[in-house]
Amino acid sequence: IAGGNGPNLIFQFRFDEASGHITPNNPPTVAQEPEAGPRHYCFHPTKDILYFSNEQASSVTAYNLDSGNGTLSAFQTLSTLPDDYEGRNSCAQIHMSSTGDFLFAPNRGHNSMACFAVDSLTGRLERTAIVPTEAVPRAFSLDPSGTFLYAAGLESGRLAAYRINRAEGNLDHIETYDVGAGPMWVLITPLG
Repeated sequence: IAGGNGPNLIFQFRFDEASGHITPNNPPTVAQEPEAGPRHYCFHPTKDILYFSNEQASSVTAYNLDSGNGTLSAFQTLSTLPDDYEGRNSCAQIHMSSTGDFLFAPNRGHNSMACFAVDSLTGRLERTAIVPTEAVPRAFSLDPSGTFLYAAGLESGRLAAYRINRAEGNLDHIETYDVGAGPMWVLITPLG
C-alpha cells in the first residue's frame, strides 16, 4: 500500500515473499474524494484496519483491509479541524497508540493535534479533542508504551511533550524543549 498525494490515489500491491517483487493488485488503486491527498498511514495493532491522513483535505479516513486479497474499502472519514476553522491547513503524519485505543493526526496551519478515540469493536473513530501545538507540527511520535506524545514544531524549533489523557481523550502538556531550527522528525526508541 502506498499513498499517492500528488495523483490523489492509494496504490495497492501484492508482495511476493520469495522474490521481494511487488505487482499491482486488482484493483491497483483506491479512488479518493477530490483533493484528499492521502499521505501517511498506520495500521491498527490488532484489526485489519488502516488509517490514512489526508494532507490536503485535513481529514483521516479509516479503511477495512481484506487480508485475503489485500484490498482496502473506506468506511469512515472525519475532519481533523474544528468545524468553524477557515484558514489554510494540511495534515502530516498519523500514529496510533500501541493499544489501539487512540489515534492522532497533526494540523499544520491550525497548529494543533487532532485526537481520536478508537472503538474497540469496530475501529470507528470519534474525535475527542483538538489540542494546540507548537507552530507547524511537522512530525510527532508516541513512546512505545503509548503514554506520551512528542510533537516537533517546524517553525518554532521546539519539541512539546504531552501525556495522553485516556480519561478525557486529549493531551496534557508536560513541557516544551528548544531543539533548533526546523525539526523534521521525531523518533522514540527504548534503550537497552
